[in-house]
Amino acid sequence: MKLSPFLVFFLFLTLFSGGLAAQGTEQCRAYLRGDTLVLSNAVTTHYYQWNGGNIAPLRFEIRDGAALSFPEQPLPAFALSEEMPAPREGKLSTSIRRLSPLDSPYLEVRVEFRLDSLQARRIVKIFPGTVLFSHHFYLKGATSLQWGAPPEKESREMIEQAVGGRALPAARIAAFPLRSPHWRATIVSFREATDHHNTLLQEQEYLAYNKPARLAGNMLLMANPTEQASLLIIKEAPLGESQHGYPGTDFVLRQEALEAVGPGVLPADIRRDSWVRGYGYAVGISDNTERSQLMAIRAYQKAERGLIRSRDEMILTNTWGDRSRDSRMNEAFILEEIAAAARLGATHLQLDDGWQQGLSKNSASRAGRRWDDWSREDWLPHRERFPNGLRPVVEEARRQEVEICLWFNPSKTNGYEQWERDADILIGYYREWGIRVFKIDGIGLRSKKAELNLRRFFDKVLLATGGQVVFNMDVTAGRRMGYHYCTEYGNIFLENRYTDWANYYPHRTLRNLWMLSKYVPPEKLQIEFLNPWRNAVRYPADDPLAPANIPFGYQVAATFMGQPLAWMELSGLPAEAAPASDLLHRYKALQHDIHRGAILPIGQEPDGFGWTGFQSIINDKEGFFLIFRENHPEKARRLPTWLDSGRRVNFIPLLGAGEPFEAVTGEGGGAVFQLPAPFSFALYAYEVAD
Repeated sequence: MKLSPFLVFFLFLTLFSGGLAAQGTEQCRAYLRGDTLVLSNAVTTHYYQWNGGNIAPLRFEIRDGAALSFPEQPLPAFALSEEMPAPREGKLSTSIRRLSPLDSPYLEVRVEFRLDSLQARRIVKIFPGTVLFSHHFYLKGATSLQWGAPPEKESREMIEQAVGGRALPAARIAAFPLRSPHWRATIVSFREATDHHNTLLQEQEYLAYNKPARLAGNMLLMANPTEQASLLIIKEAPLGESQHGYPGTDFVLRQEALEAVGPGVLPADIRRDSWVRGYGYAVGISDNTERSQLMAIRAYQKAERGLIRSRDEMILTNTWGDRSRDSRMNEAFILEEIAAAARLGATHLQLDDGWQQGLSKNSASRAGRRWDDWSREDWLPHRERFPNGLRPVVEEARRQEVEICLWFNPSKTNGYEQWERDADILIGYYREWGIRVFKIDGIGLRSKKAELNLRRFFDKVLLATGGQVVFNMDVTAGRRMGYHYCTEYGNIFLENRYTDWANYYPHRTLRNLWMLSKYVPPEKLQIEFLNPWRNAVRYPADDPLAPANIPFGYQVAATFMGQPLAWMELSGLPAEAAPASDLLHRYKALQHDIHRGAILPIGQEPDGFGWTGFQSIINDKEGFFLIFRENHPEKARRLPTWLDSGRRVNFIPLLGAGEPFEAVTGEGGGAVFQLPAPFSFALYAYEVAD
C-alpha cells in the first residue's frame, strides 16, 4: 500500500528522535539564490523574493506533491503602515538550535533589515519533516510610523461602481497575494477563560470577495478547487483581546490577497537598545483533503517540544477539585494523598494554592490576601502546615513513585518585573527537591512588558533545568496564553469544574477535549475527572447524565487522549472506585504510545447521547481508537474514521468493553463498532493489513 505523503512526513517527525532528528537538520537549509530566498527541509521548499530582507512569498512546494505559486509583484510580508520606507541592509544568517537539551534541533534562520531608523528581525524556524515553518518578529530602534488604531468601520453605502480590494488599515505580519478569486477560508477561533466558557472552539467558513473580510481566529485553512494545494496558517499569539494592541481581527481576506494582522508591538513599545519580540505565524501547504491539512498542522505542533515519556506524560492529581480549597493542606493530609495516589495509579501529586507561606485571596483562611504581588518569603513552605518543610512529603512521594508538583503565581507588579527572582524560586525547588512540574496560575497579559518578562521567566527556568521543567499553563480565567502561544513550555490546565456547583458533567469535559483535539494536540491538555460520589444530591434525581449515574471507569477513560487529571481528594474516594486503579495502571503502560500519534476526533460531537471517540494515527498501518458509547440505545454504530476506504483492519481491544474484530473500511473510512451497554468504552490498537 502506498503511504500518504503527509503520513510519511508525520512518521519522520514522531517515530525518530535524538540522533536521527539531528541528522534531519542536515537537510534544513536557507540560502539566497540571486534575489530569491530559499527555505527548505527534506519534505518542502518555500521560495521568497528577497526584497532587501523584507521577504515576500513566491512559491511553496512539497517534494513530489502539491505546490502553490503566488502572483508576480508580491506584497512585502511585513508592513507597519501604508507609508513604509524601502527596506535596506538585508542580512541572512543561520544556526542550529534547540529548545532544550532534551528536545530536537532545528534550523534557525535570521533575516534582518532596516526601515530607516527602525531595525526589523525575522526568525524562521525550520524543523525536520514539517511542511509548516514558523516566522516571528522583533523590532528595535526608532520610528515615526504610527499604527495600532482601531480599524475603520465597514462601509455599508450603496455600490454603483467597482470597488477596489484595498485591505483594512492594520499593521500586518504576513501577506499572501492570491491568483484565483475562488478561495474558501475556514477560520478557527478559540476561547480560554474556561471558568466562563464551555464552547472553546468555533469554525466559520468564508468565500473570498472583492471587499475585505475580517477573520478573527488563530488558525486559518485556505482551499481552492483551482489550486492543487491548501494554504495553512497558525497565528502564534494569545487569543483575540488578550493580544497586545489587538486590531480587532487576525486575518483580512479579499480576492486579491490574504493578510495576517496584529504584530503585537506598538510604536510606544519599541526600544532603541533592545529587541522587542512581537507575534508570529506558522505557514505551509498541504493537499486539499482535510486529513492532509490536519496532519500537516499536527506534525508542526509536535515538533518544537517533543513529547518525552519521562518528562511530559503524567496522571496528575490535584485536591482543589473537592472545593475544600486549602483548608486541609498540611503534611499529614498530603501524606494520605500520596498513598491514595499510588494506589490509584497516579504519577504526580500537585500541591495547589495553600502550600506556601503567603496565603492567597482564594485561601479558606481569612489571612489569605495575596494574588498580584508576592515576596520571596511567601514562597517558602507554610510554617504551620509543613513544619518540617517539604522534605517528608517529597521523600515519601519518591518512595511511592509519585512526583510532587507545586502551584505558583508569578508576581504581576509592574509587568512582572520580579521575573528573575520568581524564576530563581522555581529553580531552587528543582535543585533542592527535584520538583519539575509547576502549575502557573493568575497570569495577566496586561502589557507588552508583561509578555516579554513572562517569556524571560519561562526561558530562565527551562535553561537552568536543562529542559526538565513542565509548566501547567492555567487558562481558566483572565487574559492568558491561549492554545498557540508559549506552547513550548509545557501543557495546558484546561478547566475547573465542580460537583459542588453541579457544573461538572463528564460529557461536557469530553466534548471540550473532542472539539479542541482537531486543532490542538490533546496530549498537551490536562483533562479532569472528579469524584462522582460527592454532591450527587445537587443534580436532578432523574438526570441520566449526572456523574453519579455514569460508571467511574468511563469518566476516567474520557481523559485518556489528554493528560488525565484527578481533580479531587483521592483519600475521599469510596471503595467502589477501586476498579479504576487497575484501569489506570494498565493505561499508564499505553499512554505514551497513544500520545505519540496524531490524535483526531471521530464520531459525533459528544452530548451525552451519541457515539463518539478519537483516532491516534501512528502511521498508515497502525494506531489506536478510543470509542465511547454514551447514553445511546444502539449496541453498534458505524463511525467514519481517518482511515482510507477499502482497507482490511484488525481491531485489538486493550482496555474497556470492546471485543476483537476485523473489518473492511467503507466510505469515509467507516467501521462498525460495538459496545455492550450505555456508558461503555473501548480502547483498541488497530493494524491495517496489506
